[in-house]
Amino acid sequence: MKLQNLLSRGACRLPFAGTAGTPGRSQVRHCPSAAPPASSESHPAPPRSNAVPLRLLLACALCFSSSLLAAPQLQQGSIVNAASFAIAGAPHAPIAPGSLFTVFGVDVGPADPAHATSFPLPLQLGGVSIKITAGGQDYDAVVLFAVSSQVSAILPSSVPPGEATLVLSYDGQQSNPITFPVAAHQAGVFTRSQNGSGIAVVQNYFSPEMQPTNTVDQAAAPGQIAILWTTGLGASLNLDDRNPPAPGNVIEPSAIQVYVGGKAAEVQYAGRSGCCAGVDQINFVVPDGVEGCVVPVVVTTNDVASNFTAISVSSDGVICNDPGGLSRSQIQTLVTLDTIRTGVVSLNRVRSRITLPVIGTLEADNDVGNGSFQEFSVSGLLDAIGMGGSPAFAPGACMVTTVRSGDAPGAPGSPQQFLLRTLDAGPSISVSGPQGPRQLLQSQDEEGAYFANLNDPFDPGASYLQPGEYSLDNGAGGAQVGSFTIHQNVPSFLQWTNRESITVIPRSQPFTVTWNPGDSAAGTAAIFGTSSSVPTGIGSVLFCFADLAAGQFTIPAHVLSAMVASDSGPDVDAPAGSISLGAYSHLTPFEAPGLDLGIFFISTGDQHLVPYQ
Repeated sequence: MKLQNLLSRGACRLPFAGTAGTPGRSQVRHCPSAAPPASSESHPAPPRSNAVPLRLLLACALCFSSSLLAAPQLQQGSIVNAASFAIAGAPHAPIAPGSLFTVFGVDVGPADPAHATSFPLPLQLGGVSIKITAGGQDYDAVVLFAVSSQVSAILPSSVPPGEATLVLSYDGQQSNPITFPVAAHQAGVFTRSQNGSGIAVVQNYFSPEMQPTNTVDQAAAPGQIAILWTTGLGASLNLDDRNPPAPGNVIEPSAIQVYVGGKAAEVQYAGRSGCCAGVDQINFVVPDGVEGCVVPVVVTTNDVASNFTAISVSSDGVICNDPGGLSRSQIQTLVTLDTIRTGVVSLNRVRSRITLPVIGTLEADNDVGNGSFQEFSVSGLLDAIGMGGSPAFAPGACMVTTVRSGDAPGAPGSPQQFLLRTLDAGPSISVSGPQGPRQLLQSQDEEGAYFANLNDPFDPGASYLQPGEYSLDNGAGGAQVGSFTIHQNVPSFLQWTNRESITVIPRSQPFTVTWNPGDSAAGTAAIFGTSSSVPTGIGSVLFCFADLAAGQFTIPAHVLSAMVASDSGPDVDAPAGSISLGAYSHLTPFEAPGLDLGIFFISTGDQHLVPYQ
């Protein structure tokens, strides 16, 4: 069954299976359109949409998958915002009244998917009902979709902020109760990757008849209105979740902000879409001065950030261009392919320091080489952020992702979920530099993966990566990737100038990092941070990219507030957080038979252990 046929749009079944819907022109029944008043004469606001873009339908897919299991069993923390999928304990995990949520469990619904099809929306569906208790009062939730492994519903708009309890009933049997936090407003942004990370579901507004989905080859322009699809802006204006949504802002304009590429955007409308109960749209104006194929976007409601996502922005054409990254012509070629065979090779340094009692401060450089040769689904890759560890998004902004203990702390929207196969590029990649030759050997466990510790094992204190000329080649190549040669000059590395003064990173105010770029000003400064809470088992990962030549970057307060507070647990003195400053060189392309795209870069990082409080 097609995913779009699984999605009940509040009571609105999907009328299309092709391109994005056009607000105001949908043939969907039960979903009246209403145009919010424009907030600017120069930027007339688009009408509320009553046709959902196909990407939003796919983004909701995880809310509506099927599984064969048995009898209502829920785990604490199994209720999530249906757009962000924020994990329990994360700063953006609370559920807002009037928003879509999904609860996962065992035997919580019928084996065959059931979905609501008409207004008024049901309080029981497929034998499933949900009762919410908050503030000493019980509330019945609208059930939109039910299957044995998960149920999607709307948190009643009358539920007050605070702690709430959920009990699910299926065929007369009650589940165990679970508790969860409720916030008056907590935005979750729908993403094309369907998991709350990666590229946002956004439409570029040209006219009521023309609102294409934002993509790398259909980028928004600065000054253009864009429509961001979300849930969680707040309770319905009339507190009615069972009937067509009332038009109008559900949150005061002063309480919501959209940041695009680190810059505040003008918000013109923030309320229910015309299509769906529980689904919100934010109409905003793309700010000037932002550019790139992956421009970070985050929504804050009452200063609490949503999940971090991204859009494409271009000031001089519909196809985006990333300075220091992929060119417009490379992007244009990329979108014509069904699959893409990629090669990413890099030389990397991480400098670590740790202070121990009696011993004092220890410092070590870990210089390594990496290579990765893989084939991806192009449509999937374009939904992700970054590729193979290269600079992942446009400089001038940050992104934060939250993970459970034991999960890999990768970049937001990792492309690995779209991997089709690995590619053999030969037994090794040779490296030659000022400190002599080295070899990156292909992993015995994973074809197409290459690695080497570059430092001399007999003199671990001597760093391999030094300024000078480097060359790399893979000899005759391998079964899928032919021969290639790379030449690159490594300049002197940047110097972190305020490292020693950093003892704690406050999560409630901006924080500035400074450096001396030296002669390595051609590239991107990278700030990487981690913070974990040992008692709760969750952690946050921070990524910021900045102009290397600028010599400083200020991490905004709304970004730091999205980090989990550091907590090492009892009887542990070491900080449960870190911040690293480094640099990425501009991407250097290389060609090889069997590859559609090859890129090489050099990265450095200086790590400092410090808590986030």
